[in-house]
Amino acid sequence: MPQSAGAKPLDWARAARNAFNASIDFIASEDPFAARLVVERVENALKQIQAYPRIGRPAGARGRRAFPVPNTSHIINYRETKSAIRILRWYRGKQNVPR
Repeated sequence: MPQSAGAKPLDWARAARNAFNASIDFIASEDPFAARLVVERVENALKQIQAYPRIGRPAGARGRRAFPVPNTSHIINYRETKSAIRILRWYRGKQNVPR
């Protein structure tokens, strides 16, 4: 994923990256065009998070935040650190994901 100029870099947790890749692979197997749209929307959401790290709603302990990716039903859980935006989880909004 591209980085916004002057913004903190993104640092994906392995589980979050794997979940994201699995979601995109599944969507692409059903509809490649839809998968490209989701990737574009995620890239835009990540740029927003980098530009405005507090844009997401509080989501549990230790400074975690949740940002729903528009028009995808997916949510990015993340935390801002001194040096990066750490992507902690990627999941569908309908999943019952523990905090």
